Amino acid sequence: MAEDKSKTKQATPKTYAISSEQLMDIMRYLMTRPYGEVVKIMNSISALTPVNIQKESVSDERKK
Repeated sequence: MAEDKSKTKQATPKTYAISSEQLMDIMRYLMTRPYGEVVKIMNSISALTPVNIQKESVSDERKK
């Protein structure tokens, strides 16, 4: 019974587009925190690849 609930509650991952300025603000903040707390997330952020998104498609996605 518990297994059935865990299968139905799995959410699909969402994709977000953020500007390079926002990304740098996040990284600057994380650099002020203790290394052990943020190393994993900083590595994940640094591994992100840039994508070319037209602003129209981003606003269309938000309307849905």
